[in-house]
Amino acid sequence: MLQPLTRRTWAPKGKTPVLKAWDRHERLTCITALTILPKATRIGQYFQIQRTNAKADHFFWFIIELKRQLKRPLIVIWDRLSAHLKAESYFRQLELDWVRFEYLPAYSPELNPVEHVWTTTKWGRLSNCAAPGIEQLDHRLTEELGSQKKEKHLLRSHFNWAKLPLG
Repeated sequence: MLQPLTRRTWAPKGKTPVLKAWDRHERLTCITALTILPKATRIGQYFQIQRTNAKADHFFWFIIELKRQLKRPLIVIWDRLSAHLKAESYFRQLELDWVRFEYLPAYSPELNPVEHVWTTTKWGRLSNCAAPGIEQLDHRLTEELGSQKKEKHLLRSHFNWAKLPLG
């Protein structure tokens, strides 16, 4: 959101710290996937930023694009968001054999390594970011997620956080 997540700030002794922001509710939605190639040798991170709330169509096309980039069959593991369930129904209707869906147990974000991507991003590197507009927030988020996908130790940490051993 354009409203910054304030983590910490500082000010001279005796002065109340002030972080200038305004009550704006514009937001971005980001669809993110962590991928593991067979034998857990290579982890990847893919993302797509939307200017609207993500709907089933967005998830459907995201997976189509992911398949195009990876050039291999996919096993998609995600939570039980209603848009995920609806996106899966699109794939079933098309009877595509290159994608299979598995679901995390209900109400278990601690098992989802993508949740750690957002914890790292929102509470870490983008905390206190008061973007002046949605374009700047989009740019900052793209820049941040783009740099994270190059950090192999960070990508592994998302799975460690979810207690999912990679071998």
